[in-house]
Amino acid sequence: MPGLLLTQRLAAQCESEIHAITERSGVPLAIVPFPVESSEPLPAPLLAGIEAAFASPDLYETGGAWSFIDALEASPNLRWAHLGWAGVDNPRLRALAERGVLLSNSPGAAAEPIAHTLMAGLLALARDFPYLAQQQRAHRWERRPSGPLPQDLSQQTLVIFGLGAIGSEFARLAQPLGLHVIGVRRSPRRDTDTIDELVHRDHLDTVLPRADWLAITAPLTDATRGLFNAQRLALLPPGAGLLNVARGKIVDEDALIAALRSGALGRAYLDVVADEPLTPDSPLWDLPNVILTPHTSWAASGNAERARQIFLRNLEAWVTQQPLPEEIRY
Repeated sequence: MPGLLLTQRLAAQCESEIHAITERSGVPLAIVPFPVESSEPLPAPLLAGIEAAFASPDLYETGGAWSFIDALEASPNLRWAHLGWAGVDNPRLRALAERGVLLSNSPGAAAEPIAHTLMAGLLALARDFPYLAQQQRAHRWERRPSGPLPQDLSQQTLVIFGLGAIGSEFARLAQPLGLHVIGVRRSPRRDTDTIDELVHRDHLDTVLPRADWLAITAPLTDATRGLFNAQRLALLPPGAGLLNVARGKIVDEDALIAALRSGALGRAYLDVVADEPLTPDSPLWDLPNVILTPHTSWAASGNAERARQIFLRNLEAWVTQQPLPEEIRY
Protein backbone atom coordinates (compact mmCIF):
# COMPACT_ATOMS: atom_id res chain seq x y z
CA MET A 1 0.00 0.00 0.00
CA PRO A 2 1.59 3.35 -1.03
CA GLY A 3 2.42 5.61 1.86
CA LEU A 4 1.34 9.27 1.59
CA LEU A 5 3.35 11.70 3.73
CA LEU A 6 1.26 14.59 5.08
CA THR A 7 1.49 16.95 8.02
CA GLN A 8 -0.82 15.95 10.82
CA ARG A 9 -2.99 19.00 10.14
CA LEU A 10 -3.43 18.13 6.46
CA ALA A 11 -4.01 14.47 7.25
CA ALA A 12 -6.99 15.50 9.38
CA GLN A 13 -8.28 18.06 6.88
CA CYS A 14 -8.04 15.73 3.87
CA GLU A 15 -9.21 12.51 5.50
CA SER A 16 -12.66 12.37 3.91
CA GLU A 17 -11.50 13.50 0.45
CA ILE A 18 -8.63 11.01 0.39
CA HIS A 19 -11.01 8.25 1.44
CA ALA A 20 -13.32 9.20 -1.44
CA ILE A 21 -10.40 9.18 -3.90
CA THR A 22 -9.31 5.71 -2.77
CA GLU A 23 -12.88 4.48 -3.07
CA ARG A 24 -13.23 5.82 -6.62
CA SER A 25 -9.83 4.62 -7.78
CA GLY A 26 -9.59 1.33 -5.91
CA VAL A 27 -6.06 2.31 -4.84
CA PRO A 28 -5.61 2.24 -1.05
CA LEU A 29 -3.28 4.77 0.55
CA ALA A 30 -1.58 4.66 3.94
CA ILE A 31 -1.31 8.15 5.41
CA VAL A 32 2.05 8.76 7.10
CA PRO A 33 1.75 11.73 9.49
CA PHE A 34 4.77 14.01 9.46
CA PRO A 35 5.74 15.04 13.02
CA VAL A 36 6.24 18.76 12.52
CA GLU A 37 7.04 19.37 16.18
CA SER A 38 9.77 16.72 16.34
CA SER A 39 13.38 17.19 15.28
CA GLU A 40 13.87 13.43 15.03
CA PRO A 41 13.89 11.91 11.52
CA LEU A 42 11.24 9.40 10.58
CA PRO A 43 12.23 5.75 11.14
CA ALA A 44 13.71 4.00 8.11
CA PRO A 45 10.79 1.52 7.74
CA LEU A 46 8.31 4.42 7.52
CA LEU A 47 10.51 6.25 5.01
CA ALA A 48 10.75 3.11 2.87
CA GLY A 49 6.95 2.97 2.56
CA ILE A 50 6.49 6.58 1.42
CA GLU A 51 5.66 6.81 -2.29
CA ALA A 52 3.84 10.17 -2.33
CA ALA A 53 3.93 13.38 -0.31
CA PHE A 54 2.34 16.81 -0.01
CA ALA A 55 4.60 19.62 1.20
CA SER A 56 1.76 21.83 2.42
CA PRO A 57 1.88 25.57 3.23
CA ASP A 58 1.48 24.95 6.97
CA LEU A 59 5.07 23.71 6.99
CA TYR A 60 6.19 27.31 6.65
CA GLU A 61 4.03 28.35 9.59
CA THR A 62 5.64 25.72 11.81
CA GLY A 63 9.19 26.00 10.46
CA GLY A 64 9.18 22.40 9.27
CA ALA A 65 9.61 22.93 5.54
CA TRP A 66 13.26 21.95 5.33
CA SER A 67 12.90 18.92 7.60
CA PHE A 68 10.03 17.80 5.35
CA ILE A 69 12.34 18.08 2.33
CA ASP A 70 14.89 16.07 4.35
CA ALA A 71 12.28 13.34 4.69
CA LEU A 72 11.57 13.38 0.95
CA GLU A 73 15.26 13.02 0.18
CA ALA A 74 15.52 10.12 2.65
CA SER A 75 12.51 8.23 1.20
CA PRO A 76 14.05 5.68 -1.21
CA ASN A 77 10.77 4.73 -2.89
CA LEU A 78 9.29 8.21 -3.31
CA ARG A 79 7.58 8.51 -6.70
CA TRP A 80 5.65 11.80 -6.47
CA ALA A 81 5.70 14.94 -4.34
CA HIS A 82 3.27 17.85 -4.54
CA LEU A 83 4.32 21.32 -3.40
CA GLY A 84 1.84 23.72 -1.84
CA TRP A 85 3.49 26.74 -3.45
CA ALA A 86 4.55 27.89 -6.91
CA GLY A 87 8.35 28.34 -6.77
CA VAL A 88 10.36 25.31 -7.87
CA ASP A 89 13.86 26.77 -8.39
CA ASN A 90 15.34 25.27 -5.21
CA PRO A 91 18.18 22.91 -6.20
CA ARG A 92 17.00 20.27 -3.71
CA LEU A 93 13.71 19.99 -5.60
CA ARG A 94 15.53 19.74 -8.91
CA ALA A 95 17.64 16.94 -7.42
CA LEU A 96 14.47 15.03 -6.55
CA ALA A 97 13.28 15.39 -10.14
CA GLU A 98 16.63 14.20 -11.45
CA ARG A 99 16.22 11.15 -9.23
CA GLY A 100 13.02 10.34 -11.10
CA VAL A 101 10.50 11.76 -8.62
CA LEU A 102 7.44 13.33 -10.26
CA LEU A 103 6.88 16.85 -8.94
CA SER A 104 3.81 19.07 -9.11
CA ASN A 105 3.12 22.46 -7.58
CA SER A 106 0.35 24.91 -6.74
CA PRO A 107 0.85 27.91 -9.04
CA GLY A 108 -2.63 29.31 -8.53
CA ALA A 109 -2.83 28.99 -4.74
CA ALA A 110 -1.40 32.44 -4.05
CA ALA A 111 -2.16 34.08 -7.41
CA GLU A 112 -4.93 36.29 -6.02
CA PRO A 113 -3.01 37.89 -3.12
CA ILE A 114 0.15 38.26 -5.21
CA ALA A 115 -1.79 39.99 -7.99
CA HIS A 116 -3.46 42.25 -5.41
CA THR A 117 -0.05 43.14 -3.98
CA LEU A 118 1.28 43.86 -7.47
CA MET A 119 -1.62 46.21 -8.08
CA ALA A 120 -1.03 47.89 -4.72
CA GLY A 121 2.61 48.44 -5.69
CA LEU A 122 1.71 49.81 -9.10
CA LEU A 123 -0.92 52.19 -7.72
CA ALA A 124 1.31 53.37 -4.87
CA LEU A 125 4.10 54.20 -7.30
CA ALA A 126 1.75 55.71 -9.88
CA ARG A 127 0.31 58.05 -7.27
CA ASP A 128 3.72 58.99 -5.75
CA PHE A 129 3.01 57.39 -2.37
CA PRO A 130 6.74 56.94 -1.55
CA TYR A 131 7.25 60.72 -1.89
CA LEU A 132 4.08 61.49 0.06
CA ALA A 133 5.09 59.07 2.83
CA GLN A 134 8.42 60.89 3.15
CA GLN A 135 6.58 64.20 3.51
CA GLN A 136 4.35 62.72 6.20
CA ARG A 137 7.34 61.48 8.21
CA ALA A 138 8.93 64.93 7.88
CA HIS A 139 5.67 66.67 8.92
CA ARG A 140 5.62 68.62 5.64
CA TRP A 141 2.33 69.49 3.90
CA GLU A 142 3.62 69.53 0.32
CA ARG A 143 1.11 68.29 -2.18
CA ARG A 144 3.28 67.54 -5.18
CA PRO A 145 6.93 67.26 -6.11
CA SER A 146 8.01 69.58 -8.89
CA GLY A 147 7.57 68.29 -12.41
CA PRO A 148 4.74 67.15 -14.63
CA LEU A 149 1.58 65.64 -13.21
CA PRO A 150 1.26 61.84 -13.30
CA GLN A 151 -0.13 60.39 -16.51
CA ASP A 152 -3.53 58.73 -16.36
CA LEU A 153 -3.31 54.95 -16.11
CA SER A 154 -5.70 54.73 -19.05
CA GLN A 155 -2.93 56.24 -21.18
CA GLN A 156 -0.29 53.74 -20.06
CA THR A 157 0.90 50.29 -21.12
CA LEU A 158 1.62 47.37 -18.82
CA VAL A 159 3.85 44.53 -20.04
CA ILE A 160 3.49 41.34 -17.99
CA PHE A 161 6.41 38.94 -18.42
CA GLY A 162 5.01 35.54 -17.51
CA LEU A 163 1.31 35.01 -18.09
CA GLY A 164 0.72 32.08 -15.76
CA ALA A 165 -1.72 32.10 -12.87
CA ILE A 166 -0.25 35.20 -11.21
CA GLY A 167 0.34 37.19 -14.38
CA SER A 168 -3.11 36.34 -15.72
CA GLU A 169 -4.82 37.47 -12.51
CA PHE A 170 -2.83 40.71 -12.55
CA ALA A 171 -3.87 41.29 -16.17
CA ARG A 172 -7.52 40.76 -15.19
CA LEU A 173 -7.21 43.42 -12.48
CA ALA A 174 -5.32 45.87 -14.70
CA GLN A 175 -7.70 46.06 -17.64
CA PRO A 176 -10.62 47.68 -15.79
CA LEU A 177 -8.26 50.53 -14.81
CA GLY A 178 -7.75 51.25 -18.49
CA LEU A 179 -4.19 49.97 -18.75
CA HIS A 180 -3.23 48.54 -22.14
CA VAL A 181 -2.02 45.07 -21.18
CA ILE A 182 0.58 43.16 -23.19
CA GLY A 183 1.26 39.59 -22.05
CA VAL A 184 4.54 37.82 -22.77
CA ARG A 185 4.29 34.03 -22.89
CA ARG A 186 5.54 31.12 -24.98
CA SER A 187 2.16 29.42 -25.38
CA PRO A 188 -0.56 30.68 -27.76
CA ARG A 189 -3.44 32.96 -26.85
CA ARG A 190 -6.38 31.45 -24.96
CA ASP A 191 -10.03 32.47 -24.82
CA THR A 192 -9.67 33.18 -21.10
CA ASP A 193 -6.77 35.65 -21.51
CA THR A 194 -7.69 39.17 -20.33
CA ILE A 195 -5.03 40.99 -22.32
CA ASP A 196 -4.94 43.39 -25.26
CA GLU A 197 -1.92 41.82 -26.93
CA LEU A 198 0.12 38.64 -26.60
CA VAL A 199 3.71 38.29 -27.75
CA HIS A 200 6.04 35.31 -27.65
CA ARG A 201 8.94 35.48 -25.24
CA ASP A 202 11.33 35.57 -28.20
CA HIS A 203 9.87 38.97 -29.12
CA LEU A 204 10.11 40.48 -25.63
CA ASP A 205 12.52 43.20 -26.75
CA THR A 206 10.02 44.54 -29.27
CA VAL A 207 7.48 45.50 -26.58
CA LEU A 208 9.78 46.77 -23.81
CA PRO A 209 10.11 50.24 -25.42
CA ARG A 210 6.31 50.56 -25.08
CA ALA A 211 6.17 49.59 -21.40
CA ASP A 212 5.26 52.25 -18.87
CA TRP A 213 5.22 49.34 -16.44
CA LEU A 214 7.00 45.99 -16.57
CA ALA A 215 5.68 43.28 -14.23
CA ILE A 216 7.80 40.16 -13.78
CA THR A 217 5.74 37.12 -12.82
CA ALA A 218 7.65 34.30 -14.54
CA PRO A 219 9.52 31.50 -12.74
CA LEU A 220 13.29 31.48 -12.35
CA THR A 221 14.77 29.07 -14.90
CA ASP A 222 18.02 28.79 -16.79
CA ALA A 223 16.35 30.82 -19.55
CA THR A 224 15.12 33.65 -17.29
CA ARG A 225 18.11 33.96 -14.92
CA GLY A 226 19.61 37.41 -15.47
CA LEU A 227 17.28 38.01 -18.41
CA PHE A 228 16.68 41.65 -17.48
CA ASN A 229 20.25 42.88 -17.73
CA ALA A 230 21.49 46.43 -18.30
CA GLN A 231 20.89 46.23 -22.05
CA ARG A 232 17.32 45.02 -21.67
CA LEU A 233 16.46 47.49 -18.91
CA ALA A 234 17.73 50.23 -21.20
CA LEU A 235 15.01 49.31 -23.70
CA LEU A 236 12.35 50.56 -21.28
CA PRO A 237 11.17 54.16 -21.73
CA PRO A 238 12.76 56.74 -19.42
CA GLY A 239 10.92 56.78 -16.09
CA ALA A 240 9.23 53.41 -16.56
CA GLY A 241 8.26 51.32 -13.52
CA LEU A 242 9.37 47.77 -12.74
CA LEU A 243 7.38 45.38 -10.53
CA ASN A 244 8.95 42.07 -9.48
CA VAL A 245 7.16 39.42 -7.43
CA ALA A 246 8.84 36.45 -9.12
CA ARG A 247 12.52 35.92 -8.30
CA GLY A 248 15.20 38.53 -7.77
CA LYS A 249 17.77 36.74 -9.90
CA ILE A 250 15.67 37.27 -13.04
CA VAL A 251 16.92 40.88 -12.89
CA ASP A 252 20.55 42.01 -12.85
CA GLU A 253 20.41 43.77 -9.48
CA ASP A 254 23.45 45.99 -10.04
CA ALA A 255 22.00 47.16 -13.35
CA LEU A 256 18.63 47.74 -11.69
CA ILE A 257 20.17 49.90 -8.95
CA ALA A 258 22.15 51.90 -11.50
CA ALA A 259 19.04 52.51 -13.60
CA LEU A 260 17.01 53.60 -10.56
CA ARG A 261 19.76 55.93 -9.37
CA SER A 262 20.19 57.57 -12.77
CA GLY A 263 16.46 57.99 -13.34
CA ALA A 264 16.55 55.84 -16.47
CA LEU A 265 14.15 53.63 -14.54
CA GLY A 266 11.68 55.78 -12.66
CA ARG A 267 10.41 53.50 -9.91
CA ALA A 268 10.24 49.93 -8.72
CA TYR A 269 8.21 47.69 -6.45
CA LEU A 270 10.30 44.70 -5.35
CA ASP A 271 8.96 41.82 -3.29
CA VAL A 272 12.05 39.78 -4.17
CA VAL A 273 15.76 40.48 -4.45
CA ALA A 274 18.71 38.51 -5.78
CA ASP A 275 19.86 37.27 -2.38
CA GLU A 276 17.41 37.08 0.50
CA PRO A 277 17.32 38.41 3.12
CA LEU A 278 18.49 41.72 1.69
CA THR A 279 21.72 42.81 3.36
CA PRO A 280 21.58 45.98 5.51
CA ASP A 281 24.10 47.74 3.25
CA SER A 282 22.12 47.30 0.03
CA PRO A 283 21.40 50.61 -1.75
CA LEU A 284 17.86 49.38 -2.42
CA TRP A 285 16.82 50.21 1.16
CA ASP A 286 17.35 53.94 0.71
CA LEU A 287 16.35 54.62 -2.88
CA PRO A 288 13.40 57.05 -2.71
CA ASN A 289 11.75 55.58 -5.82
CA VAL A 290 11.64 51.98 -4.53
CA ILE A 291 9.04 50.14 -2.46
CA LEU A 292 10.43 47.00 -0.83
CA THR A 293 8.56 44.15 0.82
CA PRO A 294 10.29 41.05 2.26
CA HIS A 295 8.88 38.37 -0.08
CA THR A 296 5.43 38.61 1.47
CA SER A 297 3.23 39.31 -1.55
CA TRP A 298 1.81 35.78 -1.27
CA ALA A 299 0.54 36.07 2.30
CA ALA A 300 -3.20 35.43 2.62
CA SER A 301 -5.35 33.15 4.74
CA GLY A 302 -7.02 31.51 1.73
CA ASN A 303 -3.82 30.10 0.22
CA ALA A 304 -3.80 26.91 2.27
CA GLU A 305 -7.26 25.83 1.15
CA ARG A 306 -6.52 26.65 -2.49
CA ALA A 307 -3.30 24.62 -2.30
CA ARG A 308 -5.16 21.75 -0.63
CA GLN A 309 -7.70 21.59 -3.46
CA ILE A 310 -4.91 21.63 -6.07
CA PHE A 311 -3.17 18.79 -4.21
CA LEU A 312 -6.32 16.67 -4.13
CA ARG A 313 -6.82 17.17 -7.85
CA ASN A 314 -3.26 16.03 -8.53
CA LEU A 315 -3.55 13.15 -6.05
CA GLU A 316 -6.51 11.70 -7.91
CA ALA A 317 -4.61 12.00 -11.18
CA TRP A 318 -1.58 10.26 -9.67
CA VAL A 319 -3.44 7.28 -8.18
CA THR A 320 -5.32 6.75 -11.45
CA GLN A 321 -2.09 7.09 -13.47
CA GLN A 322 -3.31 10.15 -15.35
CA PRO A 323 -1.12 13.15 -16.28
CA LEU A 324 -0.65 15.47 -13.34
CA PRO A 325 -2.48 18.77 -13.98
CA GLU A 326 0.35 20.78 -12.40
CA GLU A 327 3.35 18.60 -13.22
CA ILE A 328 6.67 20.43 -13.11
CA ARG A 329 8.99 19.98 -16.07
CA TYR A 330 12.51 21.35 -15.61
